Amino acid sequence: MKAFLFFLCTQLFFSQIVKVPTIPIAEIKAYIGKQQGEQLSLLEKLVNINSGTANIAGVNQIGEILKPSFEQLGFKTYWVEEPNYMKRAGTLVAEHSGTDGKRILLIGHLDTVFPKASPFQKFIRHGDRVTGPGVIDDKGGDVVILYALKSLQQAKVLNNMNITVILTGDEEDSGKPIRISRKPLFAAAQHSDIALGFEWATLPNTATIARRGIAHWQINSQGNDDHSMRIFQKPAGDGAIFELTRILDTMRKQMSAEKDLSFNPGLILAGTFINFNKNHFGGEAYGKDNIIAKNAIAIGDLRFITLQQEMSAKETITKIVKQHLPGTTAIVEFHEGIPSMPPTANNIKLLQKYSEVSRSLGYGPVTSLDPGLRGAADISHIAAITQAKLDGLGPLGTGAHSEKETLDIKSLSIQTQRAALLIYHLANNH
Repeated sequence: MKAFLFFLCTQLFFSQIVKVPTIPIAEIKAYIGKQQGEQLSLLEKLVNINSGTANIAGVNQIGEILKPSFEQLGFKTYWVEEPNYMKRAGTLVAEHSGTDGKRILLIGHLDTVFPKASPFQKFIRHGDRVTGPGVIDDKGGDVVILYALKSLQQAKVLNNMNITVILTGDEEDSGKPIRISRKPLFAAAQHSDIALGFEWATLPNTATIARRGIAHWQINSQGNDDHSMRIFQKPAGDGAIFELTRILDTMRKQMSAEKDLSFNPGLILAGTFINFNKNHFGGEAYGKDNIIAKNAIAIGDLRFITLQQEMSAKETITKIVKQHLPGTTAIVEFHEGIPSMPPTANNIKLLQKYSEVSRSLGYGPVTSLDPGLRGAADISHIAAITQAKLDGLGPLGTGAHSEKETLDIKSLSIQTQRAALLIYHLANNH
């Protein structure tokens, strides 16, 4: 009898100390399902406000609409402005203090690539799909963040979570230098264990454990302006256009087959005289068919998966540029971009947890997306700071950065449920 009483007392004692929380799957699914119409209406409101990166007032307006919703959830919100000379909107920060589990950083952005003058301005529904500027990049991701947190509050499990939300105002064309424009992101990452990015899901049931970085390059070549009848002869030489063509084609031949590496010349100007405006990515050129071109310029980007690949590619390009055709010279300059987010063991483990969450919700497993199918993003800036990263947690869609940008409406609810439950598990160290 004494042994039995001791057993009961022991069980009672441990039941008071060790409280195993019930996973609120049903509550999360039910709440998000009921809020789907409201969530879509908020997205429509945001999309119908132009927030192209250069439209600072529009970007700020998007942030001010979202700000009180985070405050109602118990978040402390504030703006971190960028210096006026950068001509960029600031970053909206929302902080929720708590002591449970992992410290979680949620990343989205308020701006789009579509300026005020763009004809693509409105949210338009087409059955189970929606088109509009930012429906997936990244206003769709922003409402996934917000309603995932709302569902956690509704399930009464948000109170002790340690979460920071960073919504940058210039992700599509960040202010320079990066050390200033991304200062609030860096600061948040220093106090976070896990970073979750809410750019769109490119393919169904995938998430992103690696993102390629981006660097920018500019190649200038010069030749001797002379009568075209003397081209390829001394001292006229081969001219600036042939030199630039040689460089670009050699890059293509030597580097295009390397996995996860890409490079693209996006603009070329050439002729007797050229005037390149780097701030507006355009310019003017003058030349004639009977004059050897004296000047040529090309600008482009370079995409890579690791720092080592970036450095190797830059070294190869530099060597190619130094091998001049007769009568020509050339130089290359590399400019600041976004670092890569390489695949890591911790990222893979985080993806596995996300996949388990998806299975528990009844949506099946989630696999990793080929990094060659994505560009660079803000989460890459803090890849070396946080323990684990996962991106592509926003809604499913296609056509980002084009007037065909389209959202799969059903995915909005699914991705919100997945995000909410993943955050719950991380906050409870599951």
